[in-house]
Formats: sequence, structure tokens, C-alpha cells
Amino acid sequence: MSALRPIYNLDKISRANPATPIIFVEGEKCADALSELGYLTTTTIGGSNASKKADLSPLTERNVVLWPDNDKPGLSYVRSVGDSLLSQRNGTLRCIPISPVTIRNVYVGANPVTYGKGWDAADAICEGWNVTDIDRLIALATPYATLPEISRKPEPVNFDAMELWHTSGREAYATLNIGGHFENWPISSTAFRDFLSYHHFRAEGKMLPQSALDDKRRTLIGEALFAGEEHKVFNRIGEQGRNIYLDLGGNDWKAVAIDAAGWQVIDRPPVRFQRSRSMDALPTPIPDTGDVELLRPFLNVANETDFKMLIAWLLGCFHPRGPYPILILTGEQGSAKSTTARVLRSLIDPANPMGRSSPQTEQDLVIAAKHNHVLAFDNLSNIKSAIADALCRISTGGGFGTRKLHTDSEEVLFDATRPCSLNGIPDLASRPDLADRSIIVTLPVICNTARQTEAEFWKAFNKAAPQILAGLLDAVSVAIGGIGSVRLPEAPRMADFAKWVTAAEPALGWTHGAFMESYAANRQSVEDAAIEGNPFAEAILTLITDRGPWNGTATELLQTLRAHNQLMADDPHSLPRQANKLTSELRRVQPLLRSRGLTVTFERQGKTGSRVICIK
Repeated sequence: MSALRPIYNLDKISRANPATPIIFVEGEKCADALSELGYLTTTTIGGSNASKKADLSPLTERNVVLWPDNDKPGLSYVRSVGDSLLSQRNGTLRCIPISPVTIRNVYVGANPVTYGKGWDAADAICEGWNVTDIDRLIALATPYATLPEISRKPEPVNFDAMELWHTSGREAYATLNIGGHFENWPISSTAFRDFLSYHHFRAEGKMLPQSALDDKRRTLIGEALFAGEEHKVFNRIGEQGRNIYLDLGGNDWKAVAIDAAGWQVIDRPPVRFQRSRSMDALPTPIPDTGDVELLRPFLNVANETDFKMLIAWLLGCFHPRGPYPILILTGEQGSAKSTTARVLRSLIDPANPMGRSSPQTEQDLVIAAKHNHVLAFDNLSNIKSAIADALCRISTGGGFGTRKLHTDSEEVLFDATRPCSLNGIPDLASRPDLADRSIIVTLPVICNTARQTEAEFWKAFNKAAPQILAGLLDAVSVAIGGIGSVRLPEAPRMADFAKWVTAAEPALGWTHGAFMESYAANRQSVEDAAIEGNPFAEAILTLITDRGPWNGTATELLQTLRAHNQLMADDPHSLPRQANKLTSELRRVQPLLRSRGLTVTFERQGKTGSRVICIK
């Protein structure tokens, strides 16, 4: 025993109450950082490779909590120490399941999704962690022998028992039982290829040749397409009958099952979810603690109507089919548009990154929709016409098709509906068709005395998020049970969305009809913003206001508008150059003009059947 080295802080451990927990970390810096906060800590002396040379006997009867660094060497170190303690002790041995998801559920620093390799206790304290945060993390520690995150080898995978199946779009999938839970993998994906290659190496001790790997994948794809069953695949939100399922996005693939009677977290949902690399984990909701009002301090809104609209949009995102209104957050610099969008997405479909730049092509939009439930685009300065049309289709339902990569004629089809959120300083809903599908919320500027640091804000939000999500799930459950009895006085645009949120009103504490009242007010403000942002619609309104009803051909209307609006005459973006383009634009702004009491008709007059536009 004389050849073994004493553990760090042995003198303090000897003097301490035997019931005091001992935090076992890697490195003296971590031990000292925790000691300064009052914790009893230890480590081995001489680095991570010195664990086998340490005398661990003083810990035999003690309550020990292992805190691994966030990397593979850290897990190996903890395994070496843990195995030694487990074989010679009668005390309590637990280990903290360190992972980015675990850390984020306890504390969020300035960047709530980035915890690099090697992150440790000293890093936590440097980021601002206090005793409360650390106690919350320690409370997550599980018995050492049952901790899967630090096993020496990956969980065994039985490839012979995997289920092969395909979607209606002829995409091949494999369902694997990994460590007691089930995962769904697209067989053609790079991730599945790497998965196959890695497990072949673990089993055989050598790499599978590329040609053999490709042959294996092609065989599996063939079996999935022609011998496997057809199933629907879902991204974050799924449905089966009247039940809705929410993928929590964690490593255990648990989900929330929601029906008219309530909701619960389940180990294996009956629907099949797919995961993308960008998907992040949701906070674990806490039953019987739901409170949507806890979200209020984290949303920078000007009035109660806007708050209700943001809650309504969130609830709409939980509908498995849509249609979904497009949320547009606008406001000047310093109004927390990006932060507000990030808060909302954190409660339904967190991802890394939370917000993307504007898609340049329709294909970019389709790819994002294939891998995300919520499409969030950040800091936009404008929206191209083609992208605006694509956003309209994807929010209310529509198909997309494109040529398959590396082929001449094969087509890839995508047919899905997705919630979208956009934010930017300028008016992003100048196109009437986009505005007609949108909820627009203008955020006020935050005064300097009301601002918080990123760390303070996200720490508080992260603490409240499980209860907020639980409150939203309560509302979804009520909506499922009550939607069949909802009768709207009139069917607005996005009537399915309006009916869904109205059905959830009792769970939110809203009076009957409160949502429709707020929705009508928001629709009015959207129409006002759309007209103000559309010079052509304003020009028509001004013309009829000044001159009364107007009849004539498209060419005559174009000439009249040019004469009546000299500044617009030279701007092709404000006033079309050709008569046929003017007719198309006039049809596009008809809903806006109708909301202001103007009717536009297209008639045939005279023996020649000339096309005449009548505005009155």
C-alpha cells in the first residue's frame, strides 16, 4: 500500500462528517474551484493517468459523486476510478450524466447550446454557476453501475432484428433497438453508413471495404422498399388517430403522448420519428405544474393582444397537420426580435442553429423543411417573390418537386406543411398573399434599464421552460378534446388554426371568444401594414378616393396611375411596366382593396369583347 499515492484533500476528507458527499473530479483545478464554494472534493494526484496509482481506500464507506469531464478521456477516467471504488466499497457511488443536454437543462450561459469537449467543474464556475446550479446538477446523478453514458463499449446492436420499412415517398428506413430504445435511421443517409461501418469494425476488428459497405446498404434499401411495410415518418410532431406525439429529442428517444384526457412521457411512441443533426432536446415537462403565464417575462410584447397571438402561434405549432400561420416579428433594432423567436422555438422545436438566414432558393427551403418542424429565419431584410410564394405553400400545404441529384429525369417530391417564423426590421409582409397567412407582432424597443445579460435571461428561462411546456401540453390536450364542439361565428383566413386555438381557451384561462377578438385585431393591423408596404395598392386607393369609380382597360389604368403618381412611374417595383403585369398585380392586391371597401371586377364589353377593369 506504501506505493500508492494519497488522494487530493485527504486531510479534509478525514476530518469531515462521514455523511458529507464527496465530489470526485478530474484535476486539482476542478477540485479547488468546488472547494471554494464549500464542497468536499477530491481527485487523483498526477493527472488522469494516475487513477490506478491512487489509494482510494479512504472512500470505501463514503458517499461519492463522480463528475466526469465532457469528453471521452474524462469518461474513461471516471470509469477507471468508478470500477476501482465499486470493487472495494460499501458506500454510495453515483455519477453525473454529463452531456450538453444535461448541462443546458440545469444552467444556460451566454451561449446556451455550446459546451465544448473537456468542459468541467472549473469551467462551470467560471461561467457563473453557483451552489444552487451545482446542487441541481448533482441531484441528477444516477447509480454508477447503471450509467450508460460511460460504458466502455457501445450498446450492442442486433442488425438481424432490425426492422426495414419505407415511406410513401419510397424512402428506405431501418429501425434499430439501441440500448433498450428504438431509433429510426434513413438507410441512404451518411449517418447510417457511418453507423454500419463503425459497428462492423467493433464486431470484426477491421474496416468494411467501401464497395462492400455500399453493397450492404443497397441490399438493405431493396429489402426496405420491396419487402418492408409502409409507414409515415414524422419530424418532432406526430399523430395516430386523435392522439398527438411530441418527440422530446433526447438520447433516450422518449416522447410525450397527448390525448383528450391529458399527457404523459412515454418510452416508445407508436409513431415513427426521424431525427436530423440539427435537432436539439426539449426541456422535460413536469406534470401538474403547467403555467403558460410563466412565459410572459420572456416575451417582449407591447400589449395583451400580442401576447395572446404568440401563445396562439405556439399552440398552432403543436397541430400535426396545420395549416400554420406564418409568424412575423418586426420592430426596430434593440427590440429582442431574435431572442423572442428563439424563446418560442425552444418550446416546440429547438435546433442548432435556432435561426437561419433567408433561403436563397425554393430547394433550400424544402431541405430545411425536411429536417425541421419549425422553419425560423432570422434578421431578414427582404423576401424574394419566389421564396414568398414557397412560404405560402409550405404554411398552408403544397407540394414541391425537384430533380434528384446526379440524375437527369428522376424527381424528388416533398409534400408537407410547416410552421414558419420570420423576423426583421423592415416590413416583411408587403405581398398580400403572404400577409394573408401571417400573424405580425411589432415588438417595442427595450429601454436600457430593463435589459438583462444573456446569461441571466437564459438561466431564468431554462428554469421556467419545463413548466411552460407543460402548460402548452395541457392546452393541447384540452384542444384535442374540445375541437369537435367549436363553432366559429365566421370562418376567417386560417380557419383551422383559429378553431384549434379557440378549443384550447379553457386551459389558458381565456374567456370564450378572447382569441378570436385578438386574432381579428391582429388581422386588421396586418392588413394595414400590407397596404402601407404595397405602393401599388396605395396608388389604387388614392386614385379611387380622389376620382371616384374607374372603368377602363389595363393599358388605360396603367397610364392613369403613371399620370397620377409621378414618383412611381420610374420604379418598376412599385408600378408594373406592362399592362398584363398590372392585371396580375391587381388580382394579387384584390383582398387588400376589398378590406378597404373597394371592389375590382374584370368584364368583357362591346362587340369586340374588350377586357375592362371596373373599380368602385
